[in-house]
Amino acid sequence: MLLLFTSTPRTDPYGAALICDVLTAYRRDLERTPDIVQFGDDDARWLTAGLDVERLTASPARGGGAAVIATRRALRPAPLLALTAEMEAAGALTLAYATLAAARRVWDRVDPPSAATAIFRQARICRGVGATQAAENHYSYLFSYATRHRLSELRGRALVGKGILRTLEGDAPAAYRWYAKARLASARNAVVVAVSYHGEMAAALGEQDFNHALIAGWRALETSSLDSYDKAGVLVNIGSIALCAGRPLVALRVVKIALRTTRHARVLMPAYSKGALAAAELGRGAMVDRFAARLIATAASANFPLEELEARSELAQAYAQIGNTAKARRLARAARRDAAALNLGVVVRRCDAVLAGTAEIADTLALSAPASRVVLELERV
Repeated sequence: MLLLFTSTPRTDPYGAALICDVLTAYRRDLERTPDIVQFGDDDARWLTAGLDVERLTASPARGGGAAVIATRRALRPAPLLALTAEMEAAGALTLAYATLAAARRVWDRVDPPSAATAIFRQARICRGVGATQAAENHYSYLFSYATRHRLSELRGRALVGKGILRTLEGDAPAAYRWYAKARLASARNAVVVAVSYHGEMAAALGEQDFNHALIAGWRALETSSLDSYDKAGVLVNIGSIALCAGRPLVALRVVKIALRTTRHARVLMPAYSKGALAAAELGRGAMVDRFAARLIATAASANFPLEELEARSELAQAYAQIGNTAKARRLARAARRDAAALNLGVVVRRCDAVLAGTAEIADTLALSAPASRVVLELERV
């Protein structure tokens, strides 16, 4: 649930481009990223698995019925959900969505827990590509489906999803209400409590209420129920707040923990840029270079343009701060061009400040007493 970017393209709110066969899905993912020849060495494995699922589920009635088909190896939930998670992590979002849609033709009838997880993943993919109305519809359906099948965690996660959509719209008060409802609807399921506080942190960050964000993030971590991706995302956000509070050592510490926690490119890129900013604050130019090299290498094999542009613009800031004006301007020019095409206003303004040499040092955030206690706890980690 890493929510570090400031806007999402919304050219396809109903996710029409996601609704297609597996082979078309793969082609669309490649067309969306013409600078990337393939997503990785596992392309063939992913495509083969997706085609197998599609073939098996095309007509369950003719194949002996859904219950019989569900026993086939290609449709075993754990490995297939893990495989589609790999696709999603690499940015092959349409392929992941299409494969999950095919599996649901069977799972919806014979395996409600796996079906509910697939619906949740589809909603997340819709949200990630800017298909916000489709994501809303998936979350609404997930809530009713999970209620019907008494799946308390997925019931709560559906409402967390509603909160995330309100967060992306900039309506923090509505988001807070959905997150609170999610905790109640799930009977305070530990995972839902954790991800709801993670969402609350993101909503508070959008409001620049850094004290609230820091406390909510700490509550999410305290549950010890976040998966590695979400845990790393919380840590990166905490690092960002620590930078605003004038605590670069704390920022650097939590960024390094985040980097040990996950290898997901969507988290690695902002972690590297926050690390570069913290290193720049500390005057460690060589460390800035190391973070920059890792960021560029990660971006070269990933498919997350929003996170990449956000990270590259922050990297430009870091180089400007240590006095490497030429590199800062080079990074800012390239990031600005691509950010303008995606209407990422905050990134454009950040790059403009670097190019103009007018980036100002913001006032140091004054932490409340509860937020200060969180920082003290982080210093002991």
